[in-house]
Amino acid sequence: MDDIKATTAKHHEDAAHQFEVAAKMHQEAAKHCASGNFEKSEHLATSAAEAEAVANRYALQALDQYRHHAQEVADRKAEAASEEAARAAKAAAKA
Repeated sequence: MDDIKATTAKHHEDAAHQFEVAAKMHQEAAKHCASGNFEKSEHLATSAAEAEAVANRYALQALDQYRHHAQEVADRKAEAASEEAARAAKAAAKA
């Protein structure tokens, strides 16, 4: 459980960092655009978009971790319910 927490938290931290990097690049791109340096602005905007794509990939990895954890919990609950039903059936058969 702690491994899932640590892994998922790391994905969120990595996503946040990449979004921060992208935001800074967008700010720089805006400055260069305002001063007429469109080539530099375009380069920064492209790099920012790439950083955003990486951030989204980290965010999706975190979501996959949540789904995987939810599936594990559901599987454990189903197994416990099945075992309980088997015990109940065995007890009923004895009675």
